[in-house]
Amino acid sequence: MNIIIKNNQSHPAKKIKRNCAGFTLFEIIVSVTLLVIIVILVSDFYLINQRAYNKNADIAELTQNSRVSLDRITRELRQSADIITTLPPAENDINNPPAEQIFFQDGHNIDQITYLRYYLDGNELKREHKAFYFSGEPSTYVAYNSLDQGGSAPLETIFEDQVVGEYFNNLKFWGSGGLINISLNLLKNINSLNIRSMVYSRNY
Repeated sequence: MNIIIKNNQSHPAKKIKRNCAGFTLFEIIVSVTLLVIIVILVSDFYLINQRAYNKNADIAELTQNSRVSLDRITRELRQSADIITTLPPAENDINNPPAEQIFFQDGHNIDQITYLRYYLDGNELKREHKAFYFSGEPSTYVAYNSLDQGGSAPLETIFEDQVVGEYFNNLKFWGSGGLINISLNLLKNINSLNIRSMVYSRNY
């Protein structure tokens, strides 16, 4: 008996050809370049918006600072019993420039003579409240230019010296005929704000 064995794998296995093609160097360079451009554009857009937000925030804070400070100064100048600081009539006279502080008698308290002074200490606007007295009568306040029987000037007592505004860069006062001009310049970072106002003092 003859046994015939057939080999079903008589044909050799065919190799499967796969597409192994990748990106070319040129395609990689173009892709990276486009990605870098997109990142730069997005970053610039973010920075522009951030700068605009910071500027608006700074201006808002400067405006609030100037408004509160100016309201207080003008109100107290309007009620002042006497403006002590000698003010030049014009702003642009180089031989007689505007005053950088103002000293005046407080008009709120008619029972005692007290004084107020607004001035800059660095970038802070300060309000000083004080009075003058003679050593023999410390509870009796007198005018700042008073003299005792011996010809001595009065002593000074300061009730408070507080900060009433921030970011101040410049403070000017000038005027005549009862009209006092006020100029404020505030600065925060690179953002600045200029504010001007006028007030009539009842006793200037």
